[in-house]
Amino acid sequence: MPAQTEVRPFLPIDVPLMHRLLPYGVTLDSAARLTRGINALEGAMLGTVPLADLGTPTFVVKHNEIAYVAQFRHKGGDQHAHIVFIAPELDSDDGVDAWLHLVSAMVASAAKRGALTLNAEVEDGSVACEVLHRAGFATYARQTIWRRQPIPVVNVESDLWRPAQDSDVLGITAIYASIVPRLVMQAEVPPDGKPDGKHIGLVHECNGKLMAYLSVQEGKNGIYLQPYLHPQLGTDRAEALLASALASLPRADKAYVYIGVRRYQAWLHGALEALHFEICSNEAVMVKHTTARIEHPAFSTAYAFDQAAAMVYPGRRVGAGFKRIDNYRESVRFNGISHNGRSGETEGCPTSVSCGRAGKDRAI
Repeated sequence: MPAQTEVRPFLPIDVPLMHRLLPYGVTLDSAARLTRGINALEGAMLGTVPLADLGTPTFVVKHNEIAYVAQFRHKGGDQHAHIVFIAPELDSDDGVDAWLHLVSAMVASAAKRGALTLNAEVEDGSVACEVLHRAGFATYARQTIWRRQPIPVVNVESDLWRPAQDSDVLGITAIYASIVPRLVMQAEVPPDGKPDGKHIGLVHECNGKLMAYLSVQEGKNGIYLQPYLHPQLGTDRAEALLASALASLPRADKAYVYIGVRRYQAWLHGALEALHFEICSNEAVMVKHTTARIEHPAFSTAYAFDQAAAMVYPGRRVGAGFKRIDNYRESVRFNGISHNGRSGETEGCPTSVSCGRAGKDRAI
């Protein structure tokens, strides 16, 4: 009997299945996992509420009598979605097909919701990384997660940072654009410094110019920092800034502090080592582009061929070198160039001349 591989949305009857599989899953959202944990069951239940943009879309598939679940997060209107977790984690080739079916379903669902990309943070070189490559994901960046034990913070200057304000948006965007490669910009939303309930933003000014931005996410499990420091600051200044940020965090001596450093900011590693951070993991930031569905197609009118030709060659009448086509299967020669009415294509058509159906306006 062939294996059942049809993917379906999560249903309330799948609650026991989710309970059973959660401990065996792999998390592909580092900041959420390290700060507040993954509330997969709650998100899945909220996602079943009809006509509401709540929770996280969750999918179930059974392959070779083994059940698998997967979940991604996406907020309505956002251009990017993110895989939250897939369970159970792969320990052999038996589950690869199930993973591929689940990933395909998440890509299609993200596209339907209007997301342009589906992202994931995966341990570099892992089996999950290989499977996502097979599913069409590409590695856009690599990052190292650094971890600091809950130890006392050395007294340092703590006023090097201030909370980001609405007026800092342009400055933060300029810092982001000067640091992050353009390829990576296609797969993530640049920070704007505005708190959203999950994170706050801090900025550092030097001579009236913003030179650093720090995103801070706090949760019951720990604190996650995402730094954007201009290289002109140098290693010593970066160490002072990061030490100052730690001193400003009330729970830095009671909770784990994590910092995600992309490879293009690897110059920060020396400063982190001096502040007693240790490497926790190395990850690949993987991205799959989707095709967003157009709910309402737009139409525009193309110039008729004779009208376009008259614009290019003023003074020439239709019939003087031009032939009007009333039969779409007919072809015409214009100045020695053959135009195929069937396909709308031309052989050597002048770039300034519209090559649509001649004789009538054509909607495209």
